[in-house]
Amino acid sequence: MFSRRIATVLGAAAAAVAISACGSGEHATYADNLGPGYVQVGALNYQVQLSRELNPWDTQEDKWYLQGFSKAQLTLPTSDEFFGVSLQVFNWSHAAATPTDRFYISDTLGDRFVPMANPNPNVYTYVPQSIPAGGQYPAITSDAYSTWSGGAFLIFKIPYADLPNRPFVLHIVSGTDPSRQSQIELDV
Repeated sequence: MFSRRIATVLGAAAAAVAISACGSGEHATYADNLGPGYVQVGALNYQVQLSRELNPWDTQEDKWYLQGFSKAQLTLPTSDEFFGVSLQVFNWSHAAATPTDRFYISDTLGDRFVPMANPNPNVYTYVPQSIPAGGQYPAITSDAYSTWSGGAFLIFKIPYADLPNRPFVLHIVSGTDPSRQSQIELDV
């Protein structure tokens, strides 16, 4: 009887470890918004630091994330909002690699939103660049890393009408093989 209980407990513990390994970490392709989930695309691992609505009238923080966009891009219809996703990318491989520039957000109805192209990227804008082996983007010495989010920003315009269609999911698409992608559920 006692050995059966120990076997049951050990079996449950092994199953928990196996199941938890499926949700995030090296080689994972999906992570939810409940923890520090990493997903892998190619040789790199991506992690969302935060996702939130951005206020273009905030003169303390959000205005810096929106610098470099044209006046036309910053003209926001009353039905839309700016939405920022702060990312870190890790290269745990033994060779330099460049992160993808292919992202989109989907909602539960299948609507898709792509990041805005910043014509004059600022120090907080996500701009793919080669990451050395064992390195990360943004680098720990960068201005983007020194912010409270610690990541580089992708900026989206999302209609307010789509906010009830959550959860939003960030799709990270391989730059070399569009059929390969990973997904991270976003917190709004």
